[in-house]
Amino acid sequence: MSFELTSEQKENKLLIKLHGRIGGEASITMYQDIKALTESYKRLDFVLDFKDVDFIDSSGLGSLVAINSTLLKHGRELYLASIQNNLKGLLKITNLDKILKMVDTAEDAF
Repeated sequence: MSFELTSEQKENKLLIKLHGRIGGEASITMYQDIKALTESYKRLDFVLDFKDVDFIDSSGLGSLVAINSTLLKHGRELYLASIQNNLKGLLKITNLDKILKMVDTAEDAF
């Protein structure tokens, strides 16, 4: 399954639903697409919904850290939602669970 994302504004946040596998070229695509959204939605916090993501590699994690840094620089927040157990484990091993905000479901971020 290839990577794609969809987005919709809900309240004061932008909900970004991720689909597929995030690794290699898809990590770059994800970063570029979300970076463009940070420019288009300058005042919104972002919620990334991982419900339909079955894989993420280290380059994908790097992209998440870069996106988080970009938003924080502008006083905005990034929430990761609906994280699968394999990604939760990866975030814990890399200590990113202490840096990135996680919620059980996308609705919990609103």
